[in-house]
Amino acid sequence: MDNIALYEKFNWEALKAEDLHEKATLIRSLIPATVKTVLDVGCGNGAITNYLADYYMITGLDRSESALEFVKTNKILASADAIPSKDNVFDLVFSSELLEHLEDEVLENTVKEIKRVSKSYILISVPNAENPGKLSIQCPECNYVFNRPNHLRSFTIESLGALFPEYEMITSKVLGKKVRYYNPGLLHLKLRITPSKSWIPYFWIPESKRQTFCPSCENEFTYPYKSNLIASFLDLVNIIISPKKPYWLIVLFKKKEE
Repeated sequence: MDNIALYEKFNWEALKAEDLHEKATLIRSLIPATVKTVLDVGCGNGAITNYLADYYMITGLDRSESALEFVKTNKILASADAIPSKDNVFDLVFSSELLEHLEDEVLENTVKEIKRVSKSYILISVPNAENPGKLSIQCPECNYVFNRPNHLRSFTIESLGALFPEYEMITSKVLGKKVRYYNPGLLHLKLRITPSKSWIPYFWIPESKRQTFCPSCENEFTYPYKSNLIASFLDLVNIIISPKKPYWLIVLFKKKEE
């Protein structure tokens, strides 16, 4: 479930540019030399946008007023599924960690809008084939179960490419801290038979970072952890059978010649 209040309440000041430096430099290296104008759709607090502003004429777009307060470039307050711009305006349209947050209809319209305003290139970054259920939380107020960073879907290079059939995939990269995948069968069992307080151990998310916001009822709460033998056993089995992989997937697309 999407909820704009989630992003207005988010601590944007805590998201530092230095935390995304590796990603930002790789993104710059992937941008073709002919690109001069860039639109960053879902730019957040501009941690990457502000870095790219040293090299391109870049505009940041986000629907969160609190996030845009930190953006130092040209910026637009708008939703990604209704970009207030003419067609084919930007040499490259960039989106980082946005698509996984979108509900079906919003995702469809956002992809259409990205294509519409892009003159030549589209550069997309998403989590790399993550399993959103791994970071499930249950609200103690309304019992709604949601993903901690509010990710609603997962992407592989194949499913991402399927969103842009009119574009050629020029290059793709994976990077970032390696994160362990969670076997879907084990995860389904864990979420079904173990208490919600046992779902996210402290060694996944430390106690100091467990404040969250329910997108359904807007309840703000701290989710605790309480050890459970079955949940711990399933986590151990998962460690044995599931590999780690870089967290981010980045793909550069170029519009096909008509």
